[in-house]
Amino acid sequence: MCKMPLQVDLEINGTDKTELQEGARSIALKVHPEWSKDTLQFQVYTSGITNQLIGVWQDEKNSQLLVRVYGQGTDLFIDREAERKNIEVLHKVGCAPELLAVFKNGICYAFTIGIPTTTTSIVQEPVWKGVTQEMAKFHKTEGGDVTKASLFPKIQHFLNLIPEKFDEARQKRLEERKYTKVRLGKEISDLEKCLTTLGCPIVFSHNDILLGNVIWDELTRKASFIDFEYGAANYQAYDIANHFNEFAGVDEVDYNLYPSKEFQCRWLCSYLAHYFGKSKTEIDEKEIEKWYIWTNKFALASHLFWGTWAFVQAHYSYIDFDFLEYGIIRFDEYFRRKEEFLGLSPKEQ
Repeated sequence: MCKMPLQVDLEINGTDKTELQEGARSIALKVHPEWSKDTLQFQVYTSGITNQLIGVWQDEKNSQLLVRVYGQGTDLFIDREAERKNIEVLHKVGCAPELLAVFKNGICYAFTIGIPTTTTSIVQEPVWKGVTQEMAKFHKTEGGDVTKASLFPKIQHFLNLIPEKFDEARQKRLEERKYTKVRLGKEISDLEKCLTTLGCPIVFSHNDILLGNVIWDELTRKASFIDFEYGAANYQAYDIANHFNEFAGVDEVDYNLYPSKEFQCRWLCSYLAHYFGKSKTEIDEKEIEKWYIWTNKFALASHLFWGTWAFVQAHYSYIDFDFLEYGIIRFDEYFRRKEEFLGLSPKEQ
C-alpha cells in the first residue's frame, strides 16, 4: 500500500541560509524521528534557478532526503497539487522518488542516487542512451488526461503574467530587441497554428528535462529524472525538443551545443525502439525523419515557453539571476532558428 506523505504545518524562509537549514532540520526530524538533531548534515544545492533545495542526512549521504522550498511567486504558474500527484503517480511506476512530506511552501522527497548531467556528459553514449530509455518509460506512464496538450495554454498564461512595462532599465533592453507583448503574442499564435496541425501524439510529459534534472548513476548505468513541477500532458516531441535545447546549458548558454542531425537521429532511433518495444533495426528511417522534423519544430515552442517564463520570473522572482537576459537569449535563438526549423519537410522519396 502506498504511504501518504506527512503534512507539516511549517513555512520555510528559503532566502536565508540559516532559516533554510533550520526548516530542513525540522522537516527531517518529522520524517525520521529517530535521527538526532545535533548530528544532521546539510548540503545546499544550486542547480535550480527558481526554488531552493537542501539535502539533509545523518550518517550516509546517499540516504539523505531533499527539502525543496518553492520560489517566490511560482504558485502563479505552477499547480502544486498537480505536482504532488505527479510525483506519487510516477513513484509507483519507478519514475520518481518517494514523496515524504508536504509543508506550506514546499515538499520533501527521497534522494536520487547519482550526479546531475552536464553539457559534456549528456552527449556520452551510455548517458544519452539511458535518457532515451527513461524518457520512453516516462512517456508511457498513465498520468491523467492526455486529450489536451498543456503547451500553448501555459505559454499564453505566462504571456498574460508579463507586466505591461518593466522598470526603465529593463524596459529599454526589451524595446531595443522589440520584444513587446503584442509581438510575442503574435509569434505564439502563429506557431500554435503551425504545430497543432502536425499530428504529433500527446503523452504525459516531464516538460523540464534540463541537464540538472537528469541524474546519472554510474554504478547502475541508469538515468533518472527529478523535479516534476511542470509535468503535464503535452506533445511527445516537445519533451524531446525541450531536452535538446537544454544541451546549451543555463548559466552560460551556448547554442552551438544544440545536437546535430546525426546525433538527434541516433537518439531518436534509440528512444523510439524503447517506446514502441522494438529493436533499433525495426525503426524505419522515414519514422526517424518524421520525429526529427517534429522535434525541431517543437524546439521553437520550447524557446517561446521558457522565454515568456523568464520574463515573468524577471518581474516576480527575488533570486539573484538575470531572468530578463535569459528570456532575451531564448527569444534570440527562436528568431535565429525559426525559418530553418519551420522549413523542415520530409525528404522526397
